[in-house]
Amino acid sequence: MIYLFLQAVFSSLFALCIKWVGNRNNHGRNENIFVIGAINYIVAGLVVLPVFIYADLAELSAGAMWTGGTMGTIYFIAFFFVIYAIKWVGVSSTTVVGVLSILMPITFAAFYWDLKPNLIQIVGIGLALLALTLIGGNKGGMRKSKRPWFAPFVLLGFFLLCGGSRLSQEAFTHVSLPEQRPTFLLTAFLVASLPSIALLCYLHGYKRQKLMMVELWFGIGLGLTNLLQSFFILVALKYFPGYIVFPVTSAGGILITTLVATKLLEESLHRRTIVGISVAIVALFMLHWS
Repeated sequence: MIYLFLQAVFSSLFALCIKWVGNRNNHGRNENIFVIGAINYIVAGLVVLPVFIYADLAELSAGAMWTGGTMGTIYFIAFFFVIYAIKWVGVSSTTVVGVLSILMPITFAAFYWDLKPNLIQIVGIGLALLALTLIGGNKGGMRKSKRPWFAPFVLLGFFLLCGGSRLSQEAFTHVSLPEQRPTFLLTAFLVASLPSIALLCYLHGYKRQKLMMVELWFGIGLGLTNLLQSFFILVALKYFPGYIVFPVTSAGGILITTLVATKLLEESLHRRTIVGISVAIVALFMLHWS
């Protein structure tokens, strides 16, 4: 059970760290969250590299490489969306939208892999869609905006990108063997690292922005958080079936994120958003019903 809890904690920390850095900037600090995100992917790639070498695979899987490369591309782009989503609608709502993106691989699997959802899962899909319509932002977040269309656009983009990432992971299980997971992860983080290095070069060389030590440490912490949540979910799957692991860790992540955001990070939710979060948690268990 400790692995389920740890996965929920580390999955929450990623978004909470972005929210925390945003709050620091609002109070006069000047850490660049884009620099932190770039370092995060580079660190993750460097950590995965020895794991890949130690695996000593006889041959590389093309399926693992193209699915990993797709996920890495999505990872890099999604980071920009998650920053603005957290800024405009809050970290709690953003987390729910990301978790409910499981709808994309479920829908794709039903039509492409002929994995039809059962009745309970169909009801769960309906509740998940309802939860997405209820999710709003932190009080005053969108009302103060002169571009009310921007927040829904960012949330939709974030939902599609998260769904694409989950779809890449699902596709990996269909086109490659489980022992090729180091290839999948290394390709993903290498692909995400390349534009991250280019971004750092642009900011440091062209914009003349100096890398602050605090940005380096935040980036390392974010990268390790990224990897640890993947590690703990793999360990949890050794002891519990997926229909327990995924809804429990996802629901736990939502609750931890919401609790920390409202109690420690100055986030205040609409009543409608609270209802949406509750509906989303119920939907998660129904979506993973086996």
